Amino acid sequence: MTLKYLIQFYRNTLLIGVVVTYLSSLIFGYDKVTKYLFAGDIGNFIAASVWFIVVGLLVATISQLAYFIYLFINQLGIGIFGKIWPHVQIVVTIFAIFDLVYFRFLRFGGTDQILSFIWLPIVVIVFATITSNLKNKQSKKNLWIPSMFFMIVMTTVELIPFLRVEDTSWIYLTIFGLLLCNVYQLITLPKFNALSLEERKAKKANRENSIKSK
Repeated sequence: MTLKYLIQFYRNTLLIGVVVTYLSSLIFGYDKVTKYLFAGDIGNFIAASVWFIVVGLLVATISQLAYFIYLFINQLGIGIFGKIWPHVQIVVTIFAIFDLVYFRFLRFGGTDQILSFIWLPIVVIVFATITSNLKNKQSKKNLWIPSMFFMIVMTTVELIPFLRVEDTSWIYLTIFGLLLCNVYQLITLPKFNALSLEERKAKKANRENSIKSK
């Protein structure tokens, strides 16, 4: 990818992270942001808004780092495991789904609270399934398993810092930003790669024409 389109790709991801995280803070972080607005405390509302804009930037950056790590892991997995790499991805994905429930349940849950921890993997699986179907239609290759792997496993990795916090509101505040940033990157990367290829071809053609004109 050329620098021009890499910057656009990163900028758009940042924008999604900021907007979605800030909207989530207004809805799910009432006691952290919205209450100041209703109370007429504009100073604290602005300060809290700036804080969650920064959180949104962090969410988007975590998502993008995870995506490029995934691209490396995918190529490494193909090189090491070859044809069985998709089966390895399925196994790791199943463990990641289990960990989304068990990680928080083990740390904060009781025997009567297991149902309150199941919503998180359900949300991730729904997003992953819809995104993987779109990605599969987008490509001539079967990319359903790699897409599910990225959407579930890498999202789980991204969520680890927030899963360790007892305050559940932090999961609500970050999960949708992470998921939508992941969706955007997975779906739009081929478009940016194609635009970068066209830009390189145009530059090469211009150089050849300038040489001929001399």
